[in-house]
Amino acid sequence: MEEIRVETATEPRMRMPLRKRVDGVDTVYHEAGEGETIVFIYGGNFGSPDAASSAHIWDLNFFPLSERFRVVAFDKLGQGYTGNPTRDEDYTMAAVVRHAAAFIKTLDAPGVHLVGHSRGGFAATRIALEYPDLVKSLSIVCSGTLSPTISPNEIALAGNPHKPYSRESSRWVYEGYVHDPRSVTEDWVDRSYEVTNRPEVKKTVRKMVTEGLAHRYFLPELAKQKRETLQWLKEGRLQRPVEIIWGANDKTVSSQGAFEVFNMIGPHQRHVEISMFNHCGHFPYREHPDRFNHLLSRFVDDVSARG
Repeated sequence: MEEIRVETATEPRMRMPLRKRVDGVDTVYHEAGEGETIVFIYGGNFGSPDAASSAHIWDLNFFPLSERFRVVAFDKLGQGYTGNPTRDEDYTMAAVVRHAAAFIKTLDAPGVHLVGHSRGGFAATRIALEYPDLVKSLSIVCSGTLSPTISPNEIALAGNPHKPYSRESSRWVYEGYVHDPRSVTEDWVDRSYEVTNRPEVKKTVRKMVTEGLAHRYFLPELAKQKRETLQWLKEGRLQRPVEIIWGANDKTVSSQGAFEVFNMIGPHQRHVEISMFNHCGHFPYREHPDRFNHLLSRFVDDVSARG
């Protein structure tokens, strides 16, 4: 498949991205290194005017891990620099999962080590359940969407005092997520600001908020899919090694949620481990990148050695 260089407004810290068509959608991704394939899926969803993620959020992990592994970070459907859903009915998490699985299939890897953060942890878990042949292992990072515990996310981040689509708004959101605000770098804020102000991203806000697709499609379908996912986990359908990484000081998802996820998976899968990062909020891979990279490297090596 032809790979096309994508120009962005500023020079990214990660290498110049690539683009390919996935299910008719222009999909942007970064790739580096050789060896076992690690694929990162970030959190959030389309339709937020306050802050927006992209694959660049993994830059503190992408470079160090690419020295030993093939590392891939891509922009999800309707987020970052990837195109939007082509139909209103696809403004759902199910469509995000289908698109992500289709992208992973294009990598021609004999199974990937899938790492999902927050809402991306839910998407990664669905991929491991629905497309198990694509996945060698699963790492779940601070996923309130996956946890059966009620998330205080909306309460913790309510009342953003800053103008939407502004740097100040993005900074306020991410400083609310982390334990130490000093971990929110200027590069992180600048990238969020740039992505949030893309015309395509603003279109998702109009779709989700103004046209009401969040309440018509996204939220009802997500609730239904979450019930189904939790039931599948309790039934033991997830048969892949699992690593759970959580921030003990995450104000947006209880640390108890990590153990509830563990207790759903553990009875059915021997190779499940959990790590709780102290003095850490919702972004362990950015707040403690060296520790995160070490844990992930060891986990991938262990899974690979077991065959």
